[in-house]
Amino acid sequence: MKKRNPALLYLVSLLVVFCVNAQKKQHLDKLVDPLEKSAFLKKDLPWFAQFQVGEPPVEGFPGESLEEKKIRIKKWSEAKYGLFIHWGPQRAGGEYLISDSDLKKFNPTDFNAKKWVLTAKRLGFKYIVITAKHHAGFSMYNSKLTDYDIIEQTPFKRDPIKELAEACAEENMPFGVYYSVWDIHHPSYSENVGTPDYKTYHKFMLGQVEELLTNYGPMISVWFDGEWVNSWTVERATEFRDKIRELQPNTVIANRIGQRRNGEGDHHSPENFMPFIGSQTDYWESCAKFDGSWFYNGKNDSKSAEWALQNICYAASRGGNFLMNLGPTPQGNFLETSVQKLEKVGGWLQVNGESIYGTEKGPHFFLEWGTSTRKGNTVYYQVFDWPENEELVIPGLTTKIKSATFLADTSHKLLKTTQHKGNVTIKVPKMAPYKMANVLKIELEDVPEVDNSVRVFHKELMKKDAMRSVPAGGYFFPAGFAKIHGEKLHFTYGTGAGAQRENLKGWTNESDFATWDLLVEKDGSYNIEISYGNLVDGGSFELSIAGKRFKHIVKAISLHPKAKKSPLIINYKTVELGDVDLKPGRYKLLIKPLEINEEAKKLHQGLMSLRDVTLVPK
Repeated sequence: MKKRNPALLYLVSLLVVFCVNAQKKQHLDKLVDPLEKSAFLKKDLPWFAQFQVGEPPVEGFPGESLEEKKIRIKKWSEAKYGLFIHWGPQRAGGEYLISDSDLKKFNPTDFNAKKWVLTAKRLGFKYIVITAKHHAGFSMYNSKLTDYDIIEQTPFKRDPIKELAEACAEENMPFGVYYSVWDIHHPSYSENVGTPDYKTYHKFMLGQVEELLTNYGPMISVWFDGEWVNSWTVERATEFRDKIRELQPNTVIANRIGQRRNGEGDHHSPENFMPFIGSQTDYWESCAKFDGSWFYNGKNDSKSAEWALQNICYAASRGGNFLMNLGPTPQGNFLETSVQKLEKVGGWLQVNGESIYGTEKGPHFFLEWGTSTRKGNTVYYQVFDWPENEELVIPGLTTKIKSATFLADTSHKLLKTTQHKGNVTIKVPKMAPYKMANVLKIELEDVPEVDNSVRVFHKELMKKDAMRSVPAGGYFFPAGFAKIHGEKLHFTYGTGAGAQRENLKGWTNESDFATWDLLVEKDGSYNIEISYGNLVDGGSFELSIAGKRFKHIVKAISLHPKAKKSPLIINYKTVELGDVDLKPGRYKLLIKPLEINEEAKKLHQGLMSLRDVTLVPK
């Protein structure tokens, strides 16, 4: 009997495995939509691991260098303040089928595109983004691909998107469109994979995006939304990204082209909150409602001018943009009360816009009394809370000062400044000299250097936009202020105030850890509280500070039973780890994993999504 050749047997076995896998692949290709392969391979995983988790992000412009992106995105990033417009026959949130009667009544004869643009300019806005198709599936423009649009279904018979695009071009106002992936009306749409007719809807969407990006002029922004469903796969998102880049290579794409993961689109898009970002450098834009709802809700109510201005300053000071929403009436008008309030903001920007438009992120992570922005060696301080003792203390600024003036003071009168122990004190009038935020312009002799160690709060940080309150005398360590050590752990800007605020995630390596610097100026005793979320048992970690160590086991935190199953949502909880006594000095707060569960790694959940640590005075 001939002796068998082991090498030959091994090659034959490899060939058999290859042929079997090839047959399986051919079978899979026949059964599965090629644009759903990534989702199909995850169909047996828990619901939260079936979304765009684990695949490479859908980048805004693959292969583009950071410098090339900076040039392309420059106009958008320097604008800082954009007008978001949700408008159509629907009301409030707009997430419902529009009735025939509402369509027949929608006749906005007051609509005047040029008036809208001139109003936006007067109020200080630097770009406009409007809903071309929202979740209800109704097209607010003249689409050749459907009769479910403003031309065919309403007595208005005009294309307001075209008129607004043309008015923006005439007034040199950058223009962009919002487009919803989620479509309640289209018969071929589904939130789930495995729906044969979705191919029809996919082709329809691609066609509509081509209409908008071909027939409505240059776009500063293409704003996708409704992407939080399984059917919006990486493959489909990539096709849309490629189509946008083909037609408008200079536009800016929100990260909702994917599912808001790090690296997707050109910028992050947190909703209804301003993230604490520390030293992070990604582009971002927060959107929020000024009127009561996204669409007109039938009421003549809105936020305050002070709320709008503070959010503009918060965004600019943290290196982001603020896209603020107005919901015009069915007649085609902005709410009069909203415009009247925002006239104050526009007036402030006419005087102090130098401290907002075209600025970089300020050098300070956080200021209790206001915000800061920067242009080169000039730092602008927007002061909301005026000091009672005629002294404004700027903590941590160590660069030597050349001059300090009020930006609004046309005489450029110099203010007295002193620098002592790493702080700057500016002598200011007893009463704030200007309305709304007073802006100080500080010229420095060199690039601003700031000690951003966490410091004690002299007054309570109020609970706001799903972020916890911090009492006076406490210390606050948000995710954005952390120094990240490792390859996988990263900061994410969050999704929505009611869904997921900024946090540290991707904690899948035991060697990755996070630290915060702390400066204590007087003795104190504190309870240590930590806020985190996770959908699986994550493992365990150790928090150390001032020679004390605290261990904690991370257990799964279920979503509320009525919560939408979405990759955008995390349910946070706050737990107390123990207490610590601190004396004056410098400290490091450190969090490191002790063990990360293998299942948590496999499902891309990691140890936990860490939101913040707080030292609460006892």
